[in-house]
Amino acid sequence: MVKTAHVARGARKRIRTGIALSLTELCAADVRLRGDGTGVWRTPIEPLNGEAAWPSLESALAGLARALGVADGILAVSLMPPLTEVRRLDLPPLRDDDLQRLLARNASRYFVNARGPQMVGASRIGRARRGEPAPVIAVAASARLIAAIHAAAEQSGWAVESIAPAETAWAAGARMLWPVPGRETAYTIVAQDDRTDVLQLEGGQLTGVRRFRGGTVDLGMIADTVRASTRVGIAGAVATRRELATSLEQFGVRALAPAGEAAASADRGDSLAAHFAGEPGGPVLRSADAAVEDRTRTTRLAWALSVAAAALLVLSAGLELWGVKHQLRVVRAERAALRGQIATTLVGRTTLEAMYGKVASLNAAERSAPQWSAVIAALSEAVPEDAYLTAIRTRQDSLVIDGLGEHAARVFDALANTRGLVDVRAAAPVRREAREDGSALEHFTIAARVEPAIERGSTASPVLSGHPRRPNP
Repeated sequence: MVKTAHVARGARKRIRTGIALSLTELCAADVRLRGDGTGVWRTPIEPLNGEAAWPSLESALAGLARALGVADGILAVSLMPPLTEVRRLDLPPLRDDDLQRLLARNASRYFVNARGPQMVGASRIGRARRGEPAPVIAVAASARLIAAIHAAAEQSGWAVESIAPAETAWAAGARMLWPVPGRETAYTIVAQDDRTDVLQLEGGQLTGVRRFRGGTVDLGMIADTVRASTRVGIAGAVATRRELATSLEQFGVRALAPAGEAAASADRGDSLAAHFAGEPGGPVLRSADAAVEDRTRTTRLAWALSVAAAALLVLSAGLELWGVKHQLRVVRAERAALRGQIATTLVGRTTLEAMYGKVASLNAAERSAPQWSAVIAALSEAVPEDAYLTAIRTRQDSLVIDGLGEHAARVFDALANTRGLVDVRAAAPVRREAREDGSALEHFTIAARVEPAIERGSTASPVLSGHPRRPNP
């Protein structure tokens, strides 16, 4: 069983070397390579024969180790066509491990060139919908080929981190060379001498692969494939891609040449695959045992994270409870220290509120009480000259006037027309009283009510002005 995941986990801090492997050549990309300045190293190899071992590949990897000066390097392998077969499939919605087992058991059904045991892999496209097939990009390669690669790497002192088709590395390279914002659809053309591969990408992920004959033989079909996209990148052999890009302009398709730091690696398909080997962008070849192991490891990690989260939750709850109790004790101590002051303050506040209430009552009584001096002055001016007052009795805003006059009716009319007096009425019958000189005067008793003042501080009731009110016409 190939334990690729163990190798990757133990080598996170070590430099990874990417290689592109074809039937006749090994191409390696590493920052430690000097060579022609591109960081690319090449060597020819012989095809894998019927045996399980691959001596030619073992020698090539040993030479690569010497060129790099390493004894225990890490490899990320990209398999060039036709070592792998990449297809888009519509499969039932399954979990990752179930999908892996389905493809491995039925490889000959889904892959045309599958002969014998196969190593498979798949990456999902978009989100699966309930009751509908789930589109995936699937890859298959001979299990014997994968085993030979691992054996040659182990014999030459290398550890294999991942094995993926070249299309996955090309998709990762296209994401770097021709960035596309959001989930827009883009196409990447990889032009080689014997074939032309057209990759469809959405959001930088591989979603489709089409293969055409080399050069401009299938120019019309290539143009029809990429015409709907607003961004088309082209990589591969320089002369071939230039010819293809010039021919595509006749169909209104503008293919963008590589640009940026990684542009030099796009001059050939294998160097581009080696440069971006191991980067996410599409399916990766995995055995069924590796898929089960990854799922088990993921489950263990999930449980460990759940336990850690529960422990942190309990710890945070305990700290929060301790903090609340501590704060409560502090508050209780402060309240006990302030209890005496607060009690004194409350007593003083109650006394002050009672005093304010009495003052408010006195102010209200003062505002509503008539100004009797002004009332008496107004009465003196209003009473006719042939009459005089003998007594004035008051109670709240009411007054009763006793007096003598030649004509009590004149006095009544005068008081009724006095401004500030309302409800003027006779409080007792008019009586005639004899005088010593033999004449007689009428004794009257008149009751009235004084109008209240409109606003404190303003001119009080109109009666205080002393001016009589005009009689109504």
